[in-house]
Amino acid sequence: MNLLPIKKIILASFAFALTHWKKVAEISILPLLLILPLLSILPEIFEAIDKIFIAGLSDSQDILIPDNFLLYMLLFLYAHLSLSINMYRLVVLGEQSVSRLSLVLKPRQVLSFIGLTLFVGVLTGLPLLLTNLVWLYLIAYFLIIPITLNFVNIAIEKPMQYKWNLGFPTQSNLFFLQVLFPMLIGLVASLITSSIGLPSAVDWFIKGVVFYWSLVNLALCYQLISKSEAGQVQK
Repeated sequence: MNLLPIKKIILASFAFALTHWKKVAEISILPLLLILPLLSILPEIFEAIDKIFIAGLSDSQDILIPDNFLLYMLLFLYAHLSLSINMYRLVVLGEQSVSRLSLVLKPRQVLSFIGLTLFVGVLTGLPLLLTNLVWLYLIAYFLIIPITLNFVNIAIEKPMQYKWNLGFPTQSNLFFLQVLFPMLIGLVASLITSSIGLPSAVDWFIKGVVFYWSLVNLALCYQLISKSEAGQVQK
């Protein structure tokens, strides 16, 4: 049985973001401020990456790492983590569960979220790193996609669940909604902006919208799956 109708969830995700835009904006202010330092040195970061991967520079002494790069990166990661958790809480628990001061998180939440992120990253990135085959990356992501529902469990302070018993149609749709659809939108946005000469800011804006949509989307999928599991337990 398919618990995740794609069209309805896509529309519901956008509808939720539009109807709760004030609260979304409120909880985004502080995280966005935290990422500004990293954004300010992006040109220097891209220049260093270009030297390492494109120019094939062998002398590491000629690679200039921007000042305070590590600090700015940590601020960015914390902002990403905080915004993700608060968006999940907003969808599942409602507006009363978050505020503009919700940037401060519990240490256990932070560690659990980072641990799960690293776990998913290793399981999906290792096949790609070893073989350079994108299809292996996608297969690995498909196999572990149910585990990503635990990001919502962490946000709402529930125990993590390692067995979800999703049917193949449900797991396939979750994979499409969380991986394939955002990738396709990002790719199309990049192609359009580059082909017609739009500023790169347009591409970044579209990807930002997709990021917010993905957070809402995962939380809505979590709700539908959790309700179905609760109904099965009652029966």
